[in-house]
Parts: sequence; C-alpha cells; structure tokens
Amino acid sequence: MKHKGVSKSSKKIKQLVAVLVMLLIGLGSVGAVRQYNRMQNKQELRTQGIEQYHAGAYSQAIEYFQQALEEKTWFDQKTDWDIRLYLADSYFLDGQYIFAMEQYEILSEMPRDEEYADELSLQTQIVQGFIDYSHQDYEAALSSFQAVAEAGHLECTLYAGICADELGREDEKIAYLTTYLSYDPNSAYACTQLADYYLTQGRYETSGQYIRQGLQSTDRSCDEALRFLEIVYNEYCHNYNEAYTLMKQYIEEFPVSEKVQREYDFLLTRQTIE
Repeated sequence: MKHKGVSKSSKKIKQLVAVLVMLLIGLGSVGAVRQYNRMQNKQELRTQGIEQYHAGAYSQAIEYFQQALEEKTWFDQKTDWDIRLYLADSYFLDGQYIFAMEQYEILSEMPRDEEYADELSLQTQIVQGFIDYSHQDYEAALSSFQAVAEAGHLECTLYAGICADELGREDEKIAYLTTYLSYDPNSAYACTQLADYYLTQGRYETSGQYIRQGLQSTDRSCDEALRFLEIVYNEYCHNYNEAYTLMKQYIEEFPVSEKVQREYDFLLTRQTIE
C-alpha cells in the first residue's frame, strides 16, 4: 500500500510539472510573439526613417527613429546603435546641433569597435564646431574644423575658411578655401571668394580662372556676385566693350545697387560700342 501511494503521488507531481511546463511554454510563446511583433515594428519604423533621411526630410526621419528606439526588443543593442546613429546624423543635418551632440555622446558610451570610437570622436568635434560657429565663437569653431580637416574631413575646410574670414585671417581663409575647392570643385562660394581675393591682388589671370570655374559650375548660388566680378575683371583687363556688354546683361537680371550704378557709369564713358 505504501508503494502504491508513492506511485500515485509521483504521478500527480508529474502531472503538475507537465501543466507548469505547458503554462511556461504558452507564456513563452505569447512573449515570443510580442517580441517578434515589436521587432517587426521596430524594423519598419527604422526603414521609414531611413527613407525620409535619404529624401532630406530630416524632421520626419527624426520622428521615425525616435519611435523605433522606443520599441524595446530582446538583443536590440546593435539595431539601436544603428538607429541612434541615423538619429544623430538627422539632428545634425537638420541644424539641431545640441540634440545631435546628445546622441553622439550616448553613442560614445555604447560598446563598439575601436574604429567606431575614433569616427565618433571626430563627428563629435565637427558638431562642437558648428555649435561654436552658431554662437559666433569663431576661434573655437576654427580650432575644431581645423582638427577634423587634418584628420581627413576636407568638407570642413569650407567652414574653417569662413571662420578665418570672420577673424580677419585672410591668408588662412584663402588656404582653407583653396583646399575646399580641391574637395568640391563645384563650390561657387569658394570660387567667388578666391576670384575676389586674386582680383584685389592684381592677379587677374588667376582671378579669371576662378570666375570661369564658378560660372561653369552647376552651383548657381553666387551667380550675382560672380557676374559682377566678371565685369570688374574685364574692366581691369581694359576689355571695356566686353565689360559694358556684360553690365547691360547684368542690370537686366539683378538689382542695381550704388556700386553697380557707379561701375555702369564708368564703363559708359569707356565703351566704344555704337
């Protein structure tokens, strides 16, 4: 009788264990389904954010990336790193430098390979440069832009040149803008600044080269300034008829300031066109 009692008790324990196992399996299945759905939703939000990011709609991208980070899933550290990096870049490209800095600082504390740490350090310095630049602290901004430019980010030489200009360091400005133009030959701004500098230095041939490069680029942001420089360049080269012809075209397209009017009046006395 004792043996049978033990057998019945053992059977009940096994049944209870089976029930508990089934319950745990059920709960685990529910949890797994929830995790799967969250993961799917997280990936969908990430994809939508990346689409907006590449479309240049950074504000919308930021919203999607923030929502994606709010979806907590198992083993999501690698995915969150990627999403947060896009979020930081979106803030930066949207001109929200303080928020971009916050995200880069979070990223720097997340464990990744050493190569990522070096790149994040440079990106953080770039953002700091823009924060200082927006606060008109050109000395500090120039220091940051110079450091990252020396590390290979030549796109920052444009802002280094602008800061040098604000600080009255003309030689540095020209050096930085010349470097930037080698990085982006299509920059009308750099062409305009260099053309103007060499024109005032009496180096007309060099100035003319930059004027032509700027006018031939697809960047139309400095057409007004470049077209006027082209007129003055021809005047300085004593090509008065050409300068006068260009001036007549200019005043049909752009506002006539006092400086433009004076140049027009001068060329009117020098031209020999009937």
